[in-house]
Amino acid sequence: MEKIKELLGKLNDKVKKAIIIGAVGVAVVAGAIVIALSMREKPYEVMFPSVSSEEAKQIIGKLQEDGIDYQYKNGDILVPTPQLDTTRAKLVSEGYPKSGFTYDVFRNNVNLMTTDSDRRRFEIYDLETRIGSTIKVFDGVQEAYVTLALGEPSKYALSDDTAQEPSAQAVVVMKDGGSPTEEQAKSIQLLISRSIPGLVIDNVSVFDGNGREVSIGSDNEDINNGKAGEEITRLIEDQISAKVLNVLGPVYGNGNVRVSVKGTVNMEKLIRESIVYNTPEKIDEKDKTGLTSEESIFKEYSGSGQNASGVAGSEANADIPQYNAGGTDAENAYGSSSLTRKYLLNQIKEQGQVNPGTLENLTVSVVVNGTGFGSMTIDDIRDLAGNAAGIPQGERAEKITAVAAPFYTVEVPQAPEAPAEANTSGILINQWILIAALAGVLLLLLIIILAVRHRRKKNALMEAMEISQEDVPELPVMAELLEANEKEQANLEPEEDRGAELRQSVREFAEQNPEISAQLLKTWLNGGGNNGD
Repeated sequence: MEKIKELLGKLNDKVKKAIIIGAVGVAVVAGAIVIALSMREKPYEVMFPSVSSEEAKQIIGKLQEDGIDYQYKNGDILVPTPQLDTTRAKLVSEGYPKSGFTYDVFRNNVNLMTTDSDRRRFEIYDLETRIGSTIKVFDGVQEAYVTLALGEPSKYALSDDTAQEPSAQAVVVMKDGGSPTEEQAKSIQLLISRSIPGLVIDNVSVFDGNGREVSIGSDNEDINNGKAGEEITRLIEDQISAKVLNVLGPVYGNGNVRVSVKGTVNMEKLIRESIVYNTPEKIDEKDKTGLTSEESIFKEYSGSGQNASGVAGSEANADIPQYNAGGTDAENAYGSSSLTRKYLLNQIKEQGQVNPGTLENLTVSVVVNGTGFGSMTIDDIRDLAGNAAGIPQGERAEKITAVAAPFYTVEVPQAPEAPAEANTSGILINQWILIAALAGVLLLLLIIILAVRHRRKKNALMEAMEISQEDVPELPVMAELLEANEKEQANLEPEEDRGAELRQSVREFAEQNPEISAQLLKTWLNGGGNNGD
């Protein structure tokens, strides 16, 4: 370890960072490869979803006995994909899972000894199970329990008891512990009502796992239809307004035209039936006219003459049997006859359905900015707006209103000119003051920077001259100065005093000859290139 530490200590920071980055990269790549290989080798799929904890223990025990790998996540039991089908088939054959929806209620309980009422009851149980399993497929549903109560018809013809209407209840438990949405509750009610003949949707109740009823009744449906009608009406009005503006805007300008549309949408669902009768072609002028469907004729007479004869109920040359009533052979004879005819006419019977959302009673109002309509007339505006809105020609004068009037605008009072000039000049003065202040600040900063730089240069020059005092004798000028000083100070103090005097002389020379000193300093800093060093 000590050798490793010593080796690492000898390495610089760049090498250490490179080694660390490389090690981290290798670790990340290796981890990704390991994860990819593990996922590739053993992909898991759900075998039994939403299994209870007790039954999950039993199924996991069976998997452990068979030596099959498994995973248990949030109530779902997962097994490797290659073993999914065989494992599921084996567990199902052994009766797992025991809870849930197996559709075997009817098959496992009906035999030769089962009565008809029992068969009917088991059919209901099986239907409840199937509906519950279907509801469980909905998004977010964990469990669903359905109870059906079928209506029993009256068994006696003379009984005054009316048949009981069927009803149903559904308890839906959501995974998040909440309640089904209105759309889900409505779908559940429709699913149950359409699974039972004669079951009305209002007789289906839906409850959540917390015991709250979330059923959607007919009243709520009417409210929803009302809201939908308002939204559809608003959408249609906006679309028609945009179309009218699209044809009038380029003429007057979009800002000079205002359009308002008001309509009524019929949300009622109607079923209409119409019958059209057609008479057959005429045979001659004496043929019946019109659409007479039935005709009755009655004749009665009395007096002498030939009496009515014939057998009652005998058929005559008529459309239906006629009955003749006759009297005696005496002078005062009496007789009567009646005839009824029904004409079979050609008819066409049609039945249609009118879906909700029909636009009714549409009106359009147009206002143009100005005292007139310009090059157009009011009829032209009505025709353009009517064609854009789809209003028939005969109804445009009644349902389209066009008015030309100047738009109201609010006049903003203007301030006097003199104060405005004063304010402008004041703004200009303030701007110049601000500019001058900024310029002063910049100048002050520049002076400070120059002073600092000058001081730094001066200090650097002095330090360089003190450090390089040993090289001074090599220069010609400084050599002459040193020789003169040596002659004058030959008999003075020891060597230390001589060095001090020499430094003093150098300082005086630098102060008296700054240009020469600067040139010397530059030469020293460049490495003595000018002197052939």
